[in-house]
Amino acid sequence: MKTKLKTILVLLVAVMVIGVLSTTVKAEYSAEVKMTPDKTEVKPGDTVTVVVELVNIVDAGTGASDMGGKVEYDTNFIESISSTQGTWDSANGKFLLSGNILTEDGQFAVLQFKISENATGSSSIKFTEIQTANGSGAEPYSPDITLTFTVANTEEPEEPEEPEQPGEDDKNETGTEDNTTGGNGTTGGTNTSKNTIRGNSTGNVTAPTKLPNAGIGTGVFVAAVVLVAVIVGSYVLYKRYQKI
Repeated sequence: MKTKLKTILVLLVAVMVIGVLSTTVKAEYSAEVKMTPDKTEVKPGDTVTVVVELVNIVDAGTGASDMGGKVEYDTNFIESISSTQGTWDSANGKFLLSGNILTEDGQFAVLQFKISENATGSSSIKFTEIQTANGSGAEPYSPDITLTFTVANTEEPEEPEEPEQPGEDDKNETGTEDNTTGGNGTTGGTNTSKNTIRGNSTGNVTAPTKLPNAGIGTGVFVAAVVLVAVIVGSYVLYKRYQKI
């Protein structure tokens, strides 16, 4: 009986120890780094502001205050990196950043990337093997971060060419396009082939290109025939009825 009791007590103590150790492991400090630039489309000479945050902080203890890792970027595109909040130091492809002491999620530091005056196309800056420290010796890794920037197209679009307008000399040589006669009979231009007449009338009247021949000689001939007929008729009537 006593043997069974001892066995049960040993098992209970073992379970309690495992539970305490499991709780301790789960509560070990961890955090993730987040970087957010204010823009990704840039111009040569621009300054990009990047907010660095610590998120998903677990058991920060006295607080996370340091960050380090590897950094890789094209110095022909990104001229320099500095920190407006905290301390930035980089050499031989490694960086160290000290900022706010955080015990919960929040802003850790603010970086500034200076874009080169000769920057063209696109380029990326890569942060790898990122670690944060909480002052108690724990330095967990955070996922890698890649930020990509693209130089905006600064060329102005070409303006479409305006159609060439006819000069005054061309108008004087060819006349107006409609070849119109305006006002009180003043002809504009030298070409009046359409002979469009514009005056005080309410509409446009198009005159025939050739006036009909009135035939003055024909009218005189008809009048002469009629006169002869009248004279002959009068003479006949006179002869017939002169003895009545």
